[in-house]
Amino acid sequence: MRLLIDACAAINLHNCGKLAVVCGLPNTEVALSPIVVSECGLDCAAAIIALQAEGSIHFVPDEEISPDRFLELVTDHDIGDGELESISICEATDRAFCTDDAAARRLATNLLGAPRVMGSLRLLKLSVEASLLMCTDAFEGYNKMRDCGGFLPDVPSDFFCIGEAA
Repeated sequence: MRLLIDACAAINLHNCGKLAVVCGLPNTEVALSPIVVSECGLDCAAAIIALQAEGSIHFVPDEEISPDRFLELVTDHDIGDGELESISICEATDRAFCTDDAAARRLATNLLGAPRVMGSLRLLKLSVEASLLMCTDAFEGYNKMRDCGGFLPDVPSDFFCIGEAA
């Protein structure tokens, strides 16, 4: 899977210490767009740059970014630039999109289709399924995201355990 993560999801995953874990998902290439990296804040951006230096995160190549489509989306939608840049990239490529922003998720679902849109909780669940995390560790990460201000849905403590619906 080729996956593009936006700033809110990257920040949530960084805040709970699971960004590097998610980047280790098998058969998954994690990428971020230029605007997204700039929106992440110093600590998160530094972690992203370190993960990029070790080859765990990729930056979207310039040729995958359509300035015209990005500007069209900016004109038509009141959503952050990073989310809109990410959506425009996913439209032009086969990348899936990870966002924890409700408005961006609705727009991306309409433009890309639900199977290509997910949130950070799905990435934690995939990490459990890939044996990169225990489900209790994923739930602790989820609680940390919420403690740090992440707007995430209420989920039961066994949500991340294998067998639960994503």
